[in-house]
Amino acid sequence: MKNASDNTPYPQSGNSSDSSAPGIAIFQKLVAVARSSDKTMAGLSQWILDNQAQATGLTISSLAQQTGVSETTVFRFCKMLGLKGYKDLRFALAEGRGLALGTQLAGTGAEGPDPKDHRMSSIMRRVIDVNTEQLLKTASLVPLDALQQASDLIVAANHIHLVGFGSSAPVAFDAYQRFLALGLTASAHSDPHILAAVTATVRPGALFLGISCSGLTRDITDTFESAGTRGLKRIAITSNPNSPVAAGADVVLVSAVRRSPVSMDVISTRISQLSIIEMICVALAENYAADPTIMHDTKMIDQEIAKKRVPVRDTPPPKKTP
Repeated sequence: MKNASDNTPYPQSGNSSDSSAPGIAIFQKLVAVARSSDKTMAGLSQWILDNQAQATGLTISSLAQQTGVSETTVFRFCKMLGLKGYKDLRFALAEGRGLALGTQLAGTGAEGPDPKDHRMSSIMRRVIDVNTEQLLKTASLVPLDALQQASDLIVAANHIHLVGFGSSAPVAFDAYQRFLALGLTASAHSDPHILAAVTATVRPGALFLGISCSGLTRDITDTFESAGTRGLKRIAITSNPNSPVAAGADVVLVSAVRRSPVSMDVISTRISQLSIIEMICVALAENYAADPTIMHDTKMIDQEIAKKRVPVRDTPPPKKTP
């Protein structure tokens, strides 16, 4: 088993400035426990340090099985670290790994005596930190069983209707393109009149996937209500799990959101929504990998799209500026 000090990205020193960040502090605590005399807790802590990415995605029962301890021991371990429970441990691990990555990426910005360089470096760091925070929050908000249920409903549907308005519309259209690439029959709607016509004539077996940050979009709630009366399945991606959109869905996937006047918050929220779409697409792609018919369709799609690209050899050289 590797020594705790040999692994990254958790910090190697007990710098007080690092310990102020909960995500970073968790690794310092894990290192301390790994060096303790309690062999059971030390072994559990060392395994987490050596398998950070895997540990972040494990359930408490899976972690107990991997490390050869009981779930009660894992819970006591969380308490030893000063956490309320296992969910807090997973979030702290994800946050710590994200902060380390964000710091590493932000550190690639220009640093120099020019104040403008420092300003741009600060902007870069803030943007990366905000987006990293959104992804980490999303990981803690989306239950794995809900993600599985959403994937199963999409596989079973004969047509996926993706619905989004305002800033959620680009997410719906991005999901539409991703689903098409997987060989799924899908369509995207951001016009309320067209959506009303589709809802009125939809056939059995269809599925509606509504994307609404607020969860208050009337056209989506109306569509979900109409679809529900016909026995059609509905999936909601929203940042408000107590909203009307969430209430009208069979499966709710909660995206992270930041409430502030900063303009980049719209982008960070969209990143959270897109990450959920990507989770679904990756799950579907892995399921379809064993289906020769679907794999043939996706290959044909890739070949047709490739024809739309200009070959490198035919690209004209850039014009020389005088």
